[in-house]
Amino acid sequence: MIRVFALAALTNCNPPAWSAPTCTVASGATLAFGPVIALASTPDQTTNSGASFWVSCNAEVTTAPKLYSASPRIMTSGADNLPFRLSLNAALGTDLPASSPGEALNIARDGSNNTVPLYGRIATSDFKALPAGSYTATISLTLEY
Repeated sequence: MIRVFALAALTNCNPPAWSAPTCTVASGATLAFGPVIALASTPDQTTNSGASFWVSCNAEVTTAPKLYSASPRIMTSGADNLPFRLSLNAALGTDLPASSPGEALNIARDGSNNTVPLYGRIATSDFKALPAGSYTATISLTLEY
């Protein structure tokens, strides 16, 4: 004898949605120092990427994400080099680390976009003796979470 049983179970219980810790980073932020004029009275030149750089992390990210850049911090124009500094604070008191573990980002981890200003500074002593030109560099940032 063959018996076929059909079993249906119904419930209103919803299991929790499990997701992996995830952070998303906006790409293509630009630091632009603009024109720099080498005069004896010119202070260090500072720039800020402002709202063009953001990070979004979901709630499953349990510790503050950390940011660093191993890229050389030198802009070039032909054979001429112009060093610069990177920092996460306007005063540029602390340079952005060049290796892990990086500098912690104090951002909400709720899926919202968080603006992360990245500041750059050129010291007056570094640009005074350089010829005019367009100095550029490409940097990569690493976010660990």
